[in-house]
Amino acid sequence: MNNSRRNSREPVNTSQTVSCICVRGVNSTGSDLSSILPVHNKAAREPERLLVPARPIAPYVERGYVSSQQVFNLLSAEEGQAALYDPYYILILDCRSTKRSALHMYGKSHVVTARAAVTVIHPVLGCLISCIALQKYSIILLYAEEGSSPVVLTICTDSFSLPLLLYASVLISVGSVKARTDSPDLLHCFFQLSRLGMDPVILLGGFSAFRASYPFLCTRMVLLETERHTLTIYPSEILEGALYQGSASQASDYRIIENLRITHVVNATANWPDAFPNKLCYLRLCLSDDAQQDLVEALPLASRSINAALMAEPAGHVLVHCSVGRIRSSALTLVFLMEHRRWSLLHALCWLKERRACSAPNVNFLRQLIVYEELLFGSKLTSLSDIRR
Repeated sequence: MNNSRRNSREPVNTSQTVSCICVRGVNSTGSDLSSILPVHNKAAREPERLLVPARPIAPYVERGYVSSQQVFNLLSAEEGQAALYDPYYILILDCRSTKRSALHMYGKSHVVTARAAVTVIHPVLGCLISCIALQKYSIILLYAEEGSSPVVLTICTDSFSLPLLLYASVLISVGSVKARTDSPDLLHCFFQLSRLGMDPVILLGGFSAFRASYPFLCTRMVLLETERHTLTIYPSEILEGALYQGSASQASDYRIIENLRITHVVNATANWPDAFPNKLCYLRLCLSDDAQQDLVEALPLASRSINAALMAEPAGHVLVHCSVGRIRSSALTLVFLMEHRRWSLLHALCWLKERRACSAPNVNFLRQLIVYEELLFGSKLTSLSDIRR
């Protein structure tokens, strides 16, 4: 896939030192982080005991399929600008039946930007778009109403050699041969595209599964290409239904906050105010993304604050953000994954980049995370060369 984008960054006050402030907020969980304050002594920053490293366990589905969470992150992908604004980024084909009893289901809603499959692959007329036009798309996604559900296995992600673009690329390189239980219309479209040399992917669980998790990304009508720039781009989902990472503008959009049921926000910007202090619980960490920024107090504070929110009763939903969601927010997400998932920096960074490809903590932050890794586990598990190759 070719998904290069221009980078954009909010100007930050690079002269400002770390300032850790927790603003007490009101939310539906009834929990708050106001008791968590910056620490200023080395003993308070050290973990109570050394951690035993673990490897991430990620769901693995058959090649040719893609999960609802993966589609959500594909639709949320950003690299300078939203990938979805590119008309040739993803072609989504709604392969649900429009006949008889299925018609009322089809007419209710579609995955955002989807178009009817018959406008591309007609059951009688065949392919209505040239192969040259189809080849322009980075991703071609098909879905039926429910779709098949192959056995889900688990694998350990123990290599950083995965592509650093969009993690669905791992699953879409080869067409699935286990599509027999999907709808006839979807199968016709799938095999027709495959014969044309395309590598379409099938939404696992179909439209019903996607709508159940992300109803706000379903619309009653297929949007025109000219309307793409009006679409809402959501933060990336790092831990399903729990932890999100994104930009300051996303953190200021209450529709996003409501749809993702965000209760806690970690604001890592130097000059972007907390958007909803009377409704949400905030941890404010005034950070810059330059080579002099010290994270010695911010890392443990962010890690333990995120964990406190996720472990609350009921569990909170956390959004970590900086200006564009690439550098500062990535460092804070990574330290949580290291400390509370017991992942090495290498494994945590791989996990993060698979879900938010634009994540790019700077060298200064990576060096400090390596030091923190040694503090957590008692030895250095990751070298800078491991994560910069």
